[in-house]
Amino acid sequence: MPRYFFHIRSPDMFMPDEVGIELRDLDAARAAAIQGARDIMAENLRAGRGVDHQRFEICDEAGNLDLVLTFRDVLPASE
Repeated sequence: MPRYFFHIRSPDMFMPDEVGIELRDLDAARAAAIQGARDIMAENLRAGRGVDHQRFEICDEAGNLDLVLTFRDVLPASE
């Protein structure tokens, strides 16, 4: 299975994922990123920290950027 790396970036921070996780494909990586973003946002809100402008940059083992998922993208759309 391919290994994907979930780097976290915001305007003033970059947190590289040096371990990664093996997942069956990019769709599975996207699903993992959505759940991870929701978990991180919930933790940040509980701690009184902001959640704007953070995103996952999902890369493959070769370092190619396969997907960018902003944390805001995982919030339900307001009506």
